[in-house]
Amino acid sequence: MTDALANVGLGVVLLIIGGICTGVQGPMNGRLAMSTSGSFSAFLSFALGFWPLLIYFLADTRGGKSVNWSESVKDTPAYAWLGGVFGGIFVLILTLVIHRRGASITNGIIVVTQLIISVIIDQTGSFDVTQRDCTGLRGGGLACMIVGIVLVTLF
Repeated sequence: MTDALANVGLGVVLLIIGGICTGVQGPMNGRLAMSTSGSFSAFLSFALGFWPLLIYFLADTRGGKSVNWSESVKDTPAYAWLGGVFGGIFVLILTLVIHRRGASITNGIIVVTQLIISVIIDQTGSFDVTQRDCTGLRGGGLACMIVGIVLVTLF
């Protein structure tokens, strides 16, 4: 599957599917939180999400056999193992906020914040991503996104 992701068209389709999943996950988790609790809803989201990830991991790595685990542990910076912590915090916050603020405002603020952080990460080359300067056009696009979320929030 990793080789297939080199196909730009497939990558875009998968990103669109990911966007749809992100867009519906919040309201679904938020609705469950209204009947149970935010903490349970976030927990259940990760518990259920574990299974498709496990299936993909097992298929992608032939049951974990294609990964050199000793080298991976040695060569990977400590922070790289902690991404799931941020994912858990994200899902919990989304679950708690979405029914109070609405899906468009909540997801809009999340997307704009992700874009701001992403531009900073690209600019600095943090986390070993390819360094990309924040050009005038990139900055202008970011400014348009910020104006857009302000308009969606206020009107």
